[in-house]
Amino acid sequence: MSARRELRRPALLWAVALGVLADALVRVPGRPGLNVALWAVAGGAVLVVLLRRRADPAARETRWLVAAALGFAGALVLRDAEALAVFSLFAAVALLMMAAGCAAAAWASRAQVSDIAFAVLRVAVLCAAGPLGWGRGARDPAANAAGWAHQARTVARGTVMALPPLLVLTALLMSADPVFARMIHDTFLIDIEPLVEHLVFAAVIAWLTAGYLRAFLVCDVVVIGRLRVPQPAFAAAEVSVALWLLNLLFVGFMAVQLRYLFGGADLVEVTAGLSYAEYARRGFFELVATATLVVPILLLADWAAAPDTSRSRVVLRATTLVLVVLLVGVIASAAYRMRLYQDAYGLTELRLSVSVVIVWLTAVLGWLVLTVLRGRRERFAFGSIIAGLACIAALHLLNPHALIARVNLDRAAAGAEYDGTYLRTLSADAVPTLLARLDQLPEAERCRVARMLEERWSGERRGGWRAWNLSDWRARRLVAPLTGTLACPGADVEARMKIPDVADRP
Repeated sequence: MSARRELRRPALLWAVALGVLADALVRVPGRPGLNVALWAVAGGAVLVVLLRRRADPAARETRWLVAAALGFAGALVLRDAEALAVFSLFAAVALLMMAAGCAAAAWASRAQVSDIAFAVLRVAVLCAAGPLGWGRGARDPAANAAGWAHQARTVARGTVMALPPLLVLTALLMSADPVFARMIHDTFLIDIEPLVEHLVFAAVIAWLTAGYLRAFLVCDVVVIGRLRVPQPAFAAAEVSVALWLLNLLFVGFMAVQLRYLFGGADLVEVTAGLSYAEYARRGFFELVATATLVVPILLLADWAAAPDTSRSRVVLRATTLVLVVLLVGVIASAAYRMRLYQDAYGLTELRLSVSVVIVWLTAVLGWLVLTVLRGRRERFAFGSIIAGLACIAALHLLNPHALIARVNLDRAAAGAEYDGTYLRTLSADAVPTLLARLDQLPEAERCRVARMLEERWSGERRGGWRAWNLSDWRARRLVAPLTGTLACPGADVEARMKIPDVADRP
């Protein structure tokens, strides 16, 4: 309670400052870049300043979570792909919410799924409450209100006293100097709509920041401890029966589908009513969704089974292991279908993202075997989250749009079908690859790509320095010397290449 009273005023003042800073940095056209990274650094500095005023230091785990969040926010400066920016922002927000669960304690690494869910819910509620969360537990609300009222009356009286001479003197000075008169006129002739937009944006960010600082700086350990879902007392044998029904479903699915799931392209093409594109496309999304849904079912099964050291518990874990193996088979078939689709139509951002999700699901299943099936369920949630964050970090290192450009340009060089329209929509991350291999494209497509490079990457970026990122800066530096030399005569001719139907592209 005392920590809340001591930190309330500085936290609210810093929240207002961060709201104003966000309005100055973030409200620009274009994707987030340097602006969000700078704001995140400022927010991290505010956390450090406020933590020094608190008696309990932040746990090492909390410091690592905040540092990782700042790292993902800083990654916005490196790449230009919008999807990668969304993933990075999501990762940063998730890490910050876990860090605010209880900053003074190392709780996340051993928290179960329900603990993390409740902690995130607590942070979300406090963010929505904003500064109201700080008001609870004040020593004397009436005294505080009286103090604010006295200060407001003082300011109002002083303003009223200064108003008459202020108006008279201003009028005289405006008459004496037309330049000064124009300055006063321009200053007070305000377009109210932009002002309201700035005030509303800054106020919303300040409100959310005040709530987050409340969640981060004041750990409601007692409240979190009370948020427990009552555990049912199902017998391990009952849960095993339920899982065996799922096992039978997956066994039947694999038995029926095995002939053409792994039968190759020739078998697929001769199957009645099943085209190559339909076979590949209709498979992997449904199979990935199936695997994603089964993982929480396995966690619920382990949680719902009553603690038991008898043979029934051993049978339950064996049953779960069988289901995991079958699920790996389903994921393998999804990966196989994805490979078929990529071989047929090339690589896109969505197809690459689904492939990364498949890798993450495989890692999650392996981690489930190492933790849940060995009686260490409390380690599963945090490890799965770390695996997901590692996948996002790997995407940054992989540079998805450059990889997509390389794969599709290889297809073009080999004479295979490739989607030139999609290639021209890639971000600045792909520009170095496109420039390096421009001569490998057919003439018509080379002209289209060259025109796109000049149109998109010449001149200044929308949003100015606040939307700056390294890939965009590098792309503009590479294109600038070539401006006017990339154009092709007759650039409006149609491309002479086979492009798959848009309906076949997920």
